[in-house]
Amino acid sequence: MRQKRILVFIAFAVLMATVGAGSANAQQGRQQRLRQHLYLLASDSLQGRLAGSVGGAKARQYILNQYQAIGLQPYGDSCLYPFRPRLSPIGYDYDTGMISNIIMMIPGNDPVLKDEYIVLGAHYDHIGVKNGQVHNGADDNASGSTALIEIARELYAHRSELKRSIIIAAFDSEEQGLYGSKDMVRMMGDDIHKVKVMMSIDMVGWLSANNALVIEGVATLDGADRTMRQIADEQGMTLKLKRFETSAITATDTEPFASIGQLPTLAVTTGLKSPYHKPEDDADLIDYEGLDRICSFLTELALQWATDRAPLKASGKVAPKHRDHLPMFEIGPAAGFGTASLRYPNSSLKGRLGLECHAGLDARFNRGSFTLQGQALFNAAMMPNVDLSGTAADIFGQSSGETQTSLLIPVSAIWNATPEGDVYLGAGINYRRLLNHTATYNADLWGVHWTFGFRLGRTTIAYMMLYQGTSYLDPDAYGFRMTSMQRWITVSFLL
Repeated sequence: MRQKRILVFIAFAVLMATVGAGSANAQQGRQQRLRQHLYLLASDSLQGRLAGSVGGAKARQYILNQYQAIGLQPYGDSCLYPFRPRLSPIGYDYDTGMISNIIMMIPGNDPVLKDEYIVLGAHYDHIGVKNGQVHNGADDNASGSTALIEIARELYAHRSELKRSIIIAAFDSEEQGLYGSKDMVRMMGDDIHKVKVMMSIDMVGWLSANNALVIEGVATLDGADRTMRQIADEQGMTLKLKRFETSAITATDTEPFASIGQLPTLAVTTGLKSPYHKPEDDADLIDYEGLDRICSFLTELALQWATDRAPLKASGKVAPKHRDHLPMFEIGPAAGFGTASLRYPNSSLKGRLGLECHAGLDARFNRGSFTLQGQALFNAAMMPNVDLSGTAADIFGQSSGETQTSLLIPVSAIWNATPEGDVYLGAGINYRRLLNHTATYNADLWGVHWTFGFRLGRTTIAYMMLYQGTSYLDPDAYGFRMTSMQRWITVSFLL
């Protein structure tokens, strides 16, 4: 009996060792494939994969071959969807080349849910050759394209379990203005409303340097943070979850999908720690073990959605940078600087320019193309003043510094040139309460102003010119009027 137990124990140990070795070999095999894909896509021979170039075409063919070898099916009638960007790439000849998305899919099996789509996308183009140097774009975005190949392979292996359909999209011409993802949204037509979530995998090659996988946009999908943290705990992945995409100066392929309205979008990245848009972004700097772990995490996340094991419901929340209209109410901090000068409208005297700064709150009520803006600002201005107590030389040649502090409330009526308020013009009135006035000064001052500004996401940058109407001094008592004019730039961060 004892001998039998020993034999059973040995057999079990051998079985476990075999299973462990098989798992390790499988993991090692995927890392080797990741390395192979990435070294090819980021090789000098592809000349930086500029959209429309020979190198870009080679990258596209390689990715297409991989998708077809895995067994992915075409989405619609074709695997390739050529398009013409609004801005053509430099050196591109439409008679000899092509700019094209690769769009394929793994169909779901549920009679109802198979008509719902999960879109996983990554752009494969980069910026080509600049100043004689090849920009290989290993992290941006050979890493995302490489990961997507292996994620597609894993998902296809589980194809019999899928209820929802999964679309695998390799985008071209992202670097020029997200043209590939924009064209996919256009091309899908009514099918775009069947998309339950879109996930962009962009720059995921530096996990060890970033110490976390960043996923932005989790607030657009109900329960997404809970699902992600559960998978991360099981796999030992460190996550940095952000409710929305917030950057005003960067964008990824989620943007055209998010513009549909209430379509959940997730941007997956390991950040900008790699040599972004520099020649040094090469394949030998990629963290392949981290890339392999990211593939495992994203595969399991997509599987839970596609098999209906995790909720896949839009929250109705949209990132401010993705809104196609302005919210009804916005408020946030504002600060800026500019110049100030005293004016003498009824005389030949002219004040010199001084410096001013201001800080406070900016509040806006938006309706359609119009905005009512109110600001409450603490204003400090150093305005050189002519010396009226001396000789003519003093009056016209000398000046004394005058520092004024005040509470300023400008109210503006604004016209927005676009529904998103990208550019706007406005005018209005302002009230100023001097805080350090003397008995000879009027404390309550009124004026008019005009403003011009533009918006980048939640951030607005505005130029304003203010003309004071009320005189600081009593013209009847002093024989002349003294007002001020200020020009400034204000930066507001609106919530």
